[in-house]
Amino acid sequence: MMIKKLMVLLLIAVLVAGLVACTPVQKSNDQAEEKPLTTEGPYKGFANPQAVITPQELKEIMEQANVRIVDVRNRAKYLLGHIPGAVNTYRSDYGDPNNQYDGMRATPEQMEKLLGKLGISEDTLVVIYGDSGFHDACRFWWLLDMYGHKKVRVLDGGLEAWKAAGYETTLSQPTIKETTYKIKKVDESKLATVEDVLAAMKDDNVIILDTRSYEEYTGEKMKKGAVRAGRIPGAVWVEWTEALDDQKSFKNYDELKKLYESKGITHDKTIIPYCQSAVRSSHTTFVLTQLLGYKNVKNYDGSWIEWSHRDDLPLETGE
Repeated sequence: MMIKKLMVLLLIAVLVAGLVACTPVQKSNDQAEEKPLTTEGPYKGFANPQAVITPQELKEIMEQANVRIVDVRNRAKYLLGHIPGAVNTYRSDYGDPNNQYDGMRATPEQMEKLLGKLGISEDTLVVIYGDSGFHDACRFWWLLDMYGHKKVRVLDGGLEAWKAAGYETTLSQPTIKETTYKIKKVDESKLATVEDVLAAMKDDNVIILDTRSYEEYTGEKMKKGAVRAGRIPGAVWVEWTEALDDQKSFKNYDELKKLYESKGITHDKTIIPYCQSAVRSSHTTFVLTQLLGYKNVKNYDGSWIEWSHRDDLPLETGE
């Protein structure tokens, strides 16, 4: 009897061991290997997924010597807390104080001086972040891209996404070793002038894209710096925020594609985005070129500030 019980227990043990051996082992969250999110999930299909970076990816590379994190929020916000190791610059730093219109791009010489001051070399990977939809980050990206610095990534979701991921901020400011930066070539194909916009008004193959709020587009609202309210005649309206989801991160490829194509903004056209001072339109320029792969996008740097100051230029108001 005792032998039979032992045999039954042994058989049960063998069966249990077999079941355990056949059951797949699932890794815990700590053990699971994290896949680069710039090639999977919401970034799948993006034309240049390496143009964006997640907080998780930034956390992994931020200590590398050739990485410079740039906070483009105003100085007061930066001093209240920022990503460890980040240096700070703001719109006035990369604008041209000698230009008659506020917010116009810095000259190559001015940008060289600024980048050197920030400790950026030609081979530095620059990771830019801001907040409130991170349009300022895209403005700084646009300047770097036009001035030939290709190793640039924008933190998707900005500082809010960094905090939401559970990562710390700091009050400590890094010591900066200044560099000598040299811009070798300026790509003006990424830039639209007043003359380009005037020509576009007569060209069915060019779309002028207003990225401001609806109230600015209709002329109900005018921001400080402009002197006339309204829009450039014939402009199509897609507010820049439409490219963001509820978490203020980029929408996925299919959503973005549908958004712009539904307004006739297609790959076969040349697109000229504008806003008040080419900051919000830089965000749209980033979305169209880096995420959707549009080849002919020219950001109108003067935007509504310049256009509104020119009495010789036409405008429209209303719906």
